[in-house]
Parts: sequence; C-alpha cells; structure tokens
Amino acid sequence: MTEYWAFIVRDHIYQGKTILARDVLADRVRNKFWSLNSRARNVRKLMKGDKVIFYLTSSEGKGFMGRGTLAGKAHPMSIEQRFHIIGSPSINFDYAVEFSEAEMWPKLVSIDLLADRMPLLLGRKNPARIFRGSVIRLSERDYDIVLETAEKLMRKD
Repeated sequence: MTEYWAFIVRDHIYQGKTILARDVLADRVRNKFWSLNSRARNVRKLMKGDKVIFYLTSSEGKGFMGRGTLAGKAHPMSIEQRFHIIGSPSINFDYAVEFSEAEMWPKLVSIDLLADRMPLLLGRKNPARIFRGSVIRLSERDYDIVLETAEKLMRKD
C-alpha cells in the first residue's frame, strides 16, 4: 500500500555560511537521494513506491517545492552518498533513501495557500509547526491538495 510523506529540508550551515534549503533540495533532487537520521520518526516505515512531497523551511519562506517517488527502503548511507552531503544538519545523518523519480518545482507553494484546505492543517493557529520533524506522514488527500495547488500555480506562468 502506498504511503504519503512530507520530507522536510531546512537551511544548512557550512563553515559559518548559510546554504539555502532550496539549494539543498536541488542537490538532493539532482542526486536522487535523501539523507536521513536513522533515529528519526517514520524512517523505518518508508517503502518502495511511497510518494513524497518536499517541504522547505527557510529564511526565504515555508512551503512545498517538489515531489518524488521512493525507489526502496531507507538504508545506511553509502560512501558515494556521503560525498554529496554538505552542511549541518545533514552532515550528521547516517541513512538515505533513493528516488525512482524526483522533481523540484520552480516556485515555492506557500503553506499559506494550503492552510485552509489541507486536512492536516485545518484549524491550526500555526500550521508550519506540523513540519518540525524530518519525515511527516500525510494522508493521500493532503498529498493530492498540494499537487493540485502546485499544478495551478505553475500553470499561471
């Protein structure tokens, strides 16, 4: 059975400089894998075929900026994958999961556009607080609402 997830990416710090979450995401999409903490909630539940949307929490804003499909289960990170990891917090992670497909959207889908439509966020005073972890389970409806909103936003251009 397909599960739906939000993978959260934050701004990273490397040698005292900020790497924007957007740039971290671009690197992860390009390399088709996501670094994870083996102790993070839900890591062991990730399975091949699961659908993921990428949530950014950044100095540039908060919202969704891409999607992917998992190619398999989470596993210890390979030496090759570790080579691609720059900055904290990801440099401390020890697990990874690959994507069979992954894309980054050209625009951020602000959480403000979704707060009154996503069942997960309804009635919350601060909807962004939901995305404090690293892997958050979503309902299929939540996932579909994000994709529909993203498609509409991208078509406006």
